[in-house]
Amino acid sequence: VHLKDVVTLGNVAIGFLSAVMAIEGNIQQACYLVMVAFVLDFCDGIVARITKMSNDFGKELDLIADHVTYAVCPAFVVYAFYKVPDGGFLNALVAYCMGMVPLVFGCIRHARNEVYDIDFPRFFLGTPRPVSAFYLMSLIGAGTHLSKYLPAEYLPFYKYFLIPLFIWIGWNNLSFRPFVSHHGRHFNKRFKFFMSIAVLMLVASGVATAVTGEPWVLDCLLFHMLVYTFLSPVCYDKGDLDGYKEYIVAKKAEIAKDMQPKA
Repeated sequence: VHLKDVVTLGNVAIGFLSAVMAIEGNIQQACYLVMVAFVLDFCDGIVARITKMSNDFGKELDLIADHVTYAVCPAFVVYAFYKVPDGGFLNALVAYCMGMVPLVFGCIRHARNEVYDIDFPRFFLGTPRPVSAFYLMSLIGAGTHLSKYLPAEYLPFYKYFLIPLFIWIGWNNLSFRPFVSHHGRHFNKRFKFFMSIAVLMLVASGVATAVTGEPWVLDCLLFHMLVYTFLSPVCYDKGDLDGYKEYIVAKKAEIAKDMQPKA
């Protein structure tokens, strides 16, 4: 275990702390901690390059850590968001089922990508797990934000409205939709410009959150995830998706063949 692996384990530790905070009822803080865990997830690669200690063990540990932080721990946050004290059996069932959404889809995505080597150059296929977690945390953060200004009886309607959205987010983990990846990509000027703006907005919203106590940083995060999902294609380089359709057809055929009954 080297320094880079310690940073990766820090990612897991913060993710687990997020789950603990959710169980204790501190849902908004739990959402913030998922963002903190991402910072450590981002830093472990930097540490690996600086110390020249990139290896297969570290890559596998990073994959496991990501699964815990972005699939397992958010399941607890979602469960805590939906669970109401003394809410009865139906409420407990809804909370349990909704908590299963990031967990089940995250597990299937992890197994699919590992077994079938889902890897298209410069792109993630299907919503990346951190993006899925950020969607969930920012939407939940908006709910806890609204609860301060709306009468308590209105909040359940917001939670019910999120059910199809959460399922859509989970389902998109298993899609083959291309999402920009930083692996093997040289970012053009347009990407660099918008990434710089995104960082500045996050810093500004973080300061606003620290000053006011309101979760503006989670609102900003939701905006960024929507831009990343739907508007990033305007920054693609020419030829980025050459061979994409053929790759998807071949990969789906490979998966379908493997799913056939064996003699």
